Amino acid sequence: MAFYPFPPIPNPSYGTGIFRRRIRLENHGQSVLAGLEDTMHACKLVLHHQDGCIAAVDAEWVRYPTMTCPGATTQLSALAGQPLTASWTTFREYQDPRLHCTHLLNLLGLAAAHALRERGQRQFDVAVPDLKDGLTRAQVLVDGELVHDWSSDLQTLVGPAQVAGVSLFKGFTQWAPQHFSGDVLEAAYVLHMGLFVAGSRMFDGAAMLQKYPAIPHVARDLIGSCYARQEERFDSSIPMANSIRDFTDSPDEMLQFMETEGM
Repeated sequence: MAFYPFPPIPNPSYGTGIFRRRIRLENHGQSVLAGLEDTMHACKLVLHHQDGCIAAVDAEWVRYPTMTCPGATTQLSALAGQPLTASWTTFREYQDPRLHCTHLLNLLGLAAAHALRERGQRQFDVAVPDLKDGLTRAQVLVDGELVHDWSSDLQTLVGPAQVAGVSLFKGFTQWAPQHFSGDVLEAAYVLHMGLFVAGSRMFDGAAMLQKYPAIPHVARDLIGSCYARQEERFDSSIPMANSIRDFTDSPDEMLQFMETEGM
C-alpha cells in the first residue's frame, strides 16, 4: 500500500481496472535478458554470467516512479561475483535488499534463477483487479498457465485455505518456502510483489504531483526501506510526471521495449 505525508487524492477510476505486471526472462548463452513492466515501473537488465557466478549486470530504466530511481541501476554491480542461485532467500542474503531498488533487485534474482534453466524463455503475468467489497482475486500465470489464484484485501491473504491469514507486509518471504517449492514458490514471490504494488492504483498520482510537486509521496517513517528512500536521497525522491500507465485492457502493450530495443 502507499503512504503519504498529506491527504491522498483518490483515483476516480478505481474499482473498474486491473493492476497488471509482466516479467519476461530470456536465456542468451552466457547472459539473461530480463524485463519488467507494470503501472508504475518499466525496466530491463542483462545479467552476464560465467562459471556459475554473476559476472556483470547492465540495467536500464524505461519508466520509473521517482527522480532518484535511475541511480539504483549501478547498485546492482555490487553483486558481481556472487553465485547464481534459484533460491530467493539465498540471493537476498548477498547484500541488504534495502540498499537496492526492490523491483530491480527482484528482477535480477529471477534472472539469476533463469540462468540455471535450460529453457529459453519464461514469462510471468500478474493480474490484480481493483478491490470490490474489500477484496480482490489476484492471479499469476507462468508461461500462460495459472499457478496461483488468491483472494486478498491487499493487506492479508484471505483464500484459498492454504494461504488464508498470511500477511503481505510481514513475514511472507519466510512463510512461502515452508509451503511452496521450485517454480511454484518463485511464482508465489512474483504474485506477492504484484499485490504489494497493486494498491498504488487507488490514488491519482498525476493529480497529487500537480498539487504537491516538490514533496516525496511517502512517509518519512519509511526512510531506509529501499534505494530511493535512503536518508541521503529521500528528500529528492520526488515522483516523476507521466510515469503512470493503465494496462487494464492492453496487457500485450507491456514489455514492447524488449522487442524493439537492444542492450
